[in-house]
Amino acid sequence: MQIIPKANTLRKSVLLYRGIRYRRGYGVHSPFVFNLITKVIEERCSYYSFYDIELIRKQLLFRDNIITYPDRQQKGIRRRTIGEIVEREAIKPKHGALLFRLANYFKSQNILQLGPSMGLSTLYLTSYAPGLKCIALENIPEFASIARIAFDKAARNPVDLRTGTYKELLPQALEDMGKVDFVFFNTLYEQHNNVWLFNECTKHIHNDTIFVFEGIKASRKMREFWKEVCAHPEVTVTIDLYSMGIVFFNKKLHKRDYIVYF
Repeated sequence: MQIIPKANTLRKSVLLYRGIRYRRGYGVHSPFVFNLITKVIEERCSYYSFYDIELIRKQLLFRDNIITYPDRQQKGIRRRTIGEIVEREAIKPKHGALLFRLANYFKSQNILQLGPSMGLSTLYLTSYAPGLKCIALENIPEFASIARIAFDKAARNPVDLRTGTYKELLPQALEDMGKVDFVFFNTLYEQHNNVWLFNECTKHIHNDTIFVFEGIKASRKMREFWKEVCAHPEVTVTIDLYSMGIVFFNKKLHKRDYIVYF
């Protein structure tokens, strides 16, 4: 007899509860957060760039070139087609659309990404307007080669894609950028480095900087890391979307952690 529900069933139950309890900004008294929920997070309009980016995804999914790359979980080697890698690693369309809406809403100009994984998330981040500066760091050269295909086909702004370990690349990238407006942490498999990466990036924030984290509930270590982020003295407002987390540093906002259905 199974007493403990399966993980997938438990996840669905949590999302159902969130959908009932935390939707449409109910119970949120902060005008800043309420507007963010209703005008950005829960917006379902499809922007002009989404079709082009998803077309790139479809084209990559049909590529059957086999690539050998390091397995970040088992510390071995994997061989998969480009299509299989994109299906497993690329950002979900729903998450990518949120990145676009956030960057567009806050008019972020200096964008830093750790882990562009196939480049689709980078395209979502940098497609809302011309004249943006973006540095993307990728620690798997084989993934960077796929991202370059996406950038060559659909990038609206030049993307400075750098390959190497994050610890080697991040300090120089932050120095080159100066102050960051938007940082996207796609670093689920960098759990041993996440605290360091976060702390380094906080040295280059300003009042309107936004951090977005992918996979904040994906594992016990990621959940613990998210708690550390929420407790950081520079952080004022956090929004827990279950699959993603959004962080603000605006000193005009009262410190509070929100849970929002997404």
